[in-house]
Amino acid sequence: MSLMALVALSVAGGAAAHKATSHLRLAHATSKKHVKTSTMGPYKPTFVGSAATGCKTGCSLLSGPTTVNLATAPRVHSKSGAPARGRALVAPTPRQRALSKAQRNRLMHNQSFPVPAVSCAPMGPGCDSISTSTGGATGVKGLKAVDSAENTANIYKDVEPPDQALCAGNGFVMEGNNIGEIKLFNSANLSSASPVISLDTVMGLGAKGWSSGGDPVCEYDPTHGGHWFISEIVSSSPESSGGAFTGCFSAVANSCYEGIAVSTTNNPLGSYNVYYASADFNPAEPGSPYLLNDFAKIGVTRDAFMMFYDEFPLRGGGFGNGIFNGAQEFAFNKSSLEHGKPASQVTVAYENMGKLKTPDGTCAKDKILKMGGITCWVAVIPAQPADSGQFDNSHGGTGFMFGTLDFYGFYGPLPTSGDNRVAAWAWTGLKALKSSNCSKCGAIRFRGTLFKRVDRYYLPEGLAAPQKAGPIPLGDQCTAAGASTQPCPEGGLATNGDFSYQVSQAQGKLWTDAMTEVAQTYKGANAEIHFGGLYWVINTKSFDRSGRFTLTNQSYVSPAHEDMSMPAVVAEGTGGNNKAILFFTLTGNGGPTGADSGGFYPSTAFGRLTATSKGLLKSTVNIADAGQSPQDGFTEYQGYPGATRPRWGDYSAGIYLPGSGDRIYFANEYIQYPNCEPPAFNPYQIGTCGGTRDGQANWGTSVNYVKP
Repeated sequence: MSLMALVALSVAGGAAAHKATSHLRLAHATSKKHVKTSTMGPYKPTFVGSAATGCKTGCSLLSGPTTVNLATAPRVHSKSGAPARGRALVAPTPRQRALSKAQRNRLMHNQSFPVPAVSCAPMGPGCDSISTSTGGATGVKGLKAVDSAENTANIYKDVEPPDQALCAGNGFVMEGNNIGEIKLFNSANLSSASPVISLDTVMGLGAKGWSSGGDPVCEYDPTHGGHWFISEIVSSSPESSGGAFTGCFSAVANSCYEGIAVSTTNNPLGSYNVYYASADFNPAEPGSPYLLNDFAKIGVTRDAFMMFYDEFPLRGGGFGNGIFNGAQEFAFNKSSLEHGKPASQVTVAYENMGKLKTPDGTCAKDKILKMGGITCWVAVIPAQPADSGQFDNSHGGTGFMFGTLDFYGFYGPLPTSGDNRVAAWAWTGLKALKSSNCSKCGAIRFRGTLFKRVDRYYLPEGLAAPQKAGPIPLGDQCTAAGASTQPCPEGGLATNGDFSYQVSQAQGKLWTDAMTEVAQTYKGANAEIHFGGLYWVINTKSFDRSGRFTLTNQSYVSPAHEDMSMPAVVAEGTGGNNKAILFFTLTGNGGPTGADSGGFYPSTAFGRLTATSKGLLKSTVNIADAGQSPQDGFTEYQGYPGATRPRWGDYSAGIYLPGSGDRIYFANEYIQYPNCEPPAFNPYQIGTCGGTRDGQANWGTSVNYVKP
């Protein structure tokens, strides 16, 4: 549900147009030896101490726990015949400042707009052929729009996008989606192991009169007997009035929280201790008490439960009176959470990255425009270890994070050239969180390494990936509803900009990626501009030795003539051989030549790679689950006949599961069923078309495993 996707000026109905190279300057892959690094920090944390405080005085970061037993908690369920009401899972667009002509000229002077290029004729690294073979992947249909609508008490039943959660352990695979539901599968064969369960139930929100706000994530920690962590935005507003849409996302004071549910045992269907972290815990923070905890991600170390979110002031000004306060990083005492200790006995280290300098200025003032809320550290994602054998216990216990640096691209309305810098970060000294009364927490530090001259990534906010043309019964209803004299055009899939979605920690490395536009060059023809990806492999063993990360590998990925959305990388863990997969939604219309019989409906796809391979192995993308129709959800047609604002993702998720025969489990959004036409299709009904879709949304997910 990334709010960063909200600050775009507009969204094209298809992809970035397939532009000719005569109008572009292309950026080509660089050699690893040209990459330069510099250290950042170490910094003392913004706060260390009791999580029930969070700052020196007058603060309350964490509350709880409340204990919830899934076996006895009341369940939420709606009937398929109920009316369908669509609502995009987004907060109101933050206030944007119009740039003066002088400011825009100053920014344009500093931008060069290069687009990364890969060779497709002859075929070179970063241009990948598409195989309709599953490549050895096994998959099942996961959650879909009907499941979401039927298992929420929120008055808005159809919600897009279905932000993806996935974790695995103790014989189970857990999938989660917006606006807050989970389902369990058996890890052996992906057979169903539970009904769909509302996160209102898991988080104990009904008894509090609170509501789910989306952005679910989960992680299984095998230590201390095994525990499941589930996190999502929650709002102190009831579902019956619209939930987070009328509370947290509508800038109601002190209404935004991050719910953190921790299972009391290794059974995901048992009891949970639930904590609530307030986004407005510090009244001295710029923009308080109207702060939103957006795009949260989690990870674990031997000692800590790590949580990140981006902080947006929804009313009033943030740092420098801007619209963004930067990444917020937390490291909680993991064992205290897993043993259900009261918040007053849970210790935390907190780093407000909005207060840290960037190469381009500070969150209060950037170097070019002299504005606030632009050059802030953003989407600095915690790493997820593949298994407990991957914990890094150097420097007194270490936890890792990663982020990209296209600050002006994140802002949306500003021209952007993309970037060729990334940063890896680390908490050190986390063992001190377990000291009595945090007496040794003065040893905890936050530090990073800046990488310059990595391969360039470039993806302006607001661009959408095309999809194969097909039946769109909801789009056709635009005429019948009087919204237009013509049917609504088929839209694209949201791409959300060039930041990371997930960081995998395995084999002494961090594995991650970002989206980028890619110019695919063909002999004797103009380049085709498509949406592709760029992945990085970062060496953490060098950090263990010297306190500085190094780059192991980087490469582009792009399906020939087609496009991708919401990529993620997951590496194998214990006993691994430096293998990984990169998975994503494959989509596209075949480009200007109409390749692949007109392209692909949104499908689940992946490719294999290693820590040293130059791109995907055999330069091949495999289709694990083929999409059956175009996306035909209500966000495809918002604002018709003006610019549409399609949603997709907002991210994919995957994890390596030890003891499973070297399997990586992964999940993302695709279209599960063919779209049906009226009279079988009813746009105002949940569970229309035989229950395969909702009237306002047809999204679905796939849950898969594969050996890398």
